[in-house]
Amino acid sequence: MFTGIALLLLSVGAIGVIALVPPPHARIVGRDAGLDVSYDFVIVGGGTSGLTVADRLTENPDTSVLVIEYGPLDKHEPSVLVPGLLNLSASPYLFNLKSVPQRGLAGGTFAVPAAAVVGGGTAVNGMFFDRASAADYDAWTELGGLGWGWADLLPYFKKSENFTPAAQSFAEAFDISWDDSVHGYGGPVQSSYPVFQFPSIKNFFRAWDSLGVPTPKDPGGGGAGGAFWAPSSLDPTDETRSYARTAHYDRVIASRPNYHLLTNTVVRRIIFNGSRAVGAEFVPRETNQSSRVLARNEVILAAGSVHSPQILQLSGVGPAGLLKSLGIQAVADLPGVGQNFQDHPTLYSAFSFETQPTPNLEMLAANLTYAAEQLALYWSDRQGPYTIVNQGGNTVAFLPLPNITSNYQSIINLAKSQPPTTIYPSSIEPSVLAGYVLQRSIILRLYASTTASVQETGWNGGSVIPITLVKPLSRGSININSTDILQPPLIDFGALEDPTDLEILIAALRVNRAMVASPPMQELTPLELAPGVNLTSDEQLRAALRQQIVPTYSHPCCTCALMRREFGGVVDADLQVYGVEGLSIVDASIMPLIPATHTSATVYAVAEKAADIIKARHSLP
Repeated sequence: MFTGIALLLLSVGAIGVIALVPPPHARIVGRDAGLDVSYDFVIVGGGTSGLTVADRLTENPDTSVLVIEYGPLDKHEPSVLVPGLLNLSASPYLFNLKSVPQRGLAGGTFAVPAAAVVGGGTAVNGMFFDRASAADYDAWTELGGLGWGWADLLPYFKKSENFTPAAQSFAEAFDISWDDSVHGYGGPVQSSYPVFQFPSIKNFFRAWDSLGVPTPKDPGGGGAGGAFWAPSSLDPTDETRSYARTAHYDRVIASRPNYHLLTNTVVRRIIFNGSRAVGAEFVPRETNQSSRVLARNEVILAAGSVHSPQILQLSGVGPAGLLKSLGIQAVADLPGVGQNFQDHPTLYSAFSFETQPTPNLEMLAANLTYAAEQLALYWSDRQGPYTIVNQGGNTVAFLPLPNITSNYQSIINLAKSQPPTTIYPSSIEPSVLAGYVLQRSIILRLYASTTASVQETGWNGGSVIPITLVKPLSRGSININSTDILQPPLIDFGALEDPTDLEILIAALRVNRAMVASPPMQELTPLELAPGVNLTSDEQLRAALRQQIVPTYSHPCCTCALMRREFGGVVDADLQVYGVEGLSIVDASIMPLIPATHTSATVYAVAEKAADIIKARHSLP
């Protein structure tokens, strides 16, 4: 890698033919070309949103873009491309981040999910390609996101997607349905259903049906409630992962000499001239010597919900008191930077199923002969269970609060009775607190609705049934405590600090126990192992769940919120950072409220819309 701008220029001289006659494809800086002194746009982060925006901006051959990514290009290894071989416990493409002790979770510390690879989280995620209900996105507009409601985002969900329906015989066998009108058929991200499912999945649907939970024709149409199938980000031509790298980099590199990618490189800070962002200071991970690159039009932050606020704060954009305490000169006092941190707290309930039909998921782990046969089948015919992502699947139930418990109003009343000043830290800035209060009023209205879900249950036929809170009231934060970009920030999920969140999870556990106790699931002879069949009272469950819940479902978001500035917002409806010029944010951190969905499809849609906004701002075709 490079050791500074002098060596960068030297490398250009050493490969002068390449520098003077650019190859007709996107270029890896240091492999194919040297670094230009300036670009029209510098994008910080080569994950899901960064590559999406870079792809769309470089559709114009006269627009130059540099993407700076902390991680490497993956090697297209099977653990990335083959759904059933995903192994997150041994992935080289994740940051090693830990939270601070969680007061609401018995003082535990937890891993913080963040990908360190070109393509970001879509290279390592569970490939679940769904959308939230319309009400979730419409709530964004109430917080300052004019133009960011469901009707505004649907065209971008469709633009990002190339949907392939399930084969008719398979769809009939597993009762999979869809609505052609809500999907896209020419987008870069492949969306399809695996060609195999285990037969016990049918019990899951029959169980929810026995409890009166419906199955929508297509959850992607704005009504993502009930028990349903969701597609995967899966390429049906070869049953491999479709992710931001394949969709928004590999797909276009043959014709984009204006699209540069700098990998294995840390952005230390945004460079400002007064209050205008004019570039980025970066350092290759192999060295400790900084270089700079300039942005003629705009710097675009796409470093993710952990690192975008960290970079902003290190650049002098954030809470003034925090910046002053670290000796950082403030460019803009923006209290909301790093606040409003949200994720989906999850209880991993576990069961043994003594009478599963065959084949079943447990056979992949317990029967080495079966596993080898199925992997060979995948390689030869792209069939079988390895087309399903490891530890994931395509079947879920999303439920609104009134469908979980008849006592839903008492839970809402509990939330109303909680003084925000006792739930959130006493040091919180008044504008951020005002934003939380406004969010609570919106969320409590959604709690009483049957069109917005509060919990998710996933099941892939295995022993674990995750139960996830998808509309938490608790809020966390991400704040630097060092001026060194290589030192991780203090990451606080703030999980379950509002007692309402725990009460909803207890109610969710009870309805899931009812689902497992229904005749269709009883056919599988289940025995609850966790949280424990002996735990029945609310008091017992409150104590046990605080020990067993994890604060994340790998959906961190919302730390640079698209909200009005007086409510702790960081970006306006055009995604421009308040108080400065020439700087925008396009990743999951801009979500003001976490949607009740797996977030990758939403991030793609946000980035597609962001690209159009940026193009319009600079009068680009």
